[in-house]
Amino acid sequence: MSSRPRICGVTVTHDSADFVELMLRTLFLTNNLAGLKFTMTVLDNSSGDPHRARLASYLGEHGIPIRPTGFAHYIAAEQHGVALSNFVRSDADCSHYVFLDADMWFVEPDTIATMLRELEAAPTNTFGVQARIFGYYLGRVYEGRDGIPGTNYWEDKEAAWPIEFEGRHYANRYATRISPVCSLIANTPLFRRLVDTVGLSQAIRFGVGEVIYHDTFSLMTHVMATHGQKFIVSSRTVNHFGQTTYVSDERSPRDRDCSLLLEELRAGRGMSLANFFAPARA
Repeated sequence: MSSRPRICGVTVTHDSADFVELMLRTLFLTNNLAGLKFTMTVLDNSSGDPHRARLASYLGEHGIPIRPTGFAHYIAAEQHGVALSNFVRSDADCSHYVFLDADMWFVEPDTIATMLRELEAAPTNTFGVQARIFGYYLGRVYEGRDGIPGTNYWEDKEAAWPIEFEGRHYANRYATRISPVCSLIANTPLFRRLVDTVGLSQAIRFGVGEVIYHDTFSLMTHVMATHGQKFIVSSRTVNHFGQTTYVSDERSPRDRDCSLLLEELRAGRGMSLANFFAPARA
């Protein structure tokens, strides 16, 4: 493999075409990729939204493939991790992977190159680096807060939603993870073995009276830790709508704000609008 980094970027969409276009437009606007061998792939979970054709046209203009995952048209969080696992298995010819949520976007210069430099400068037992994830509607960083791995939204609370299993109720606690919202992970033999055997999807670990919930990438993160591997948090921050696909009750303001930002970019006005960084106050 060439010493020049070859980075495979990937995202998964499910009826979120405009969000993917927003993410990609900000990616190319804020990142200088000239020194990298960078490719991007969009994985599609049977999307049927009316904006899909326009996204396909944009992707075609930039030589970005859109691949069907083959999953049925229903919302299930495990589809995200499984789709990414399948991508890692099929696309092995790279030095690093950049995993991006469909509903995140870039707001700082050269985030990808910065994350790559930070990972290369980190101790050799560092398998990846995640951006600081700013919750657009939360108004603060909720994953990677203060540059600390594992600081996230749920750690501000005693527990997440309770889980019932076989007639028993369990307190549900979140496990730490490298965030799939925006992370750069080295394509090492160990990482590939973990993807082959454990995957990147969710898991629940039962204890007495409580469960540990491993969200997407979390179980992989913890198995990596058993091999002495850790992740770090970047100095760069990205914005994230959050819950765009999974919580339909919260979709309307996301669609509205995404359209506003996207129209700015389509019109060639760049990211001067304050709304790129914080939503307008009602």
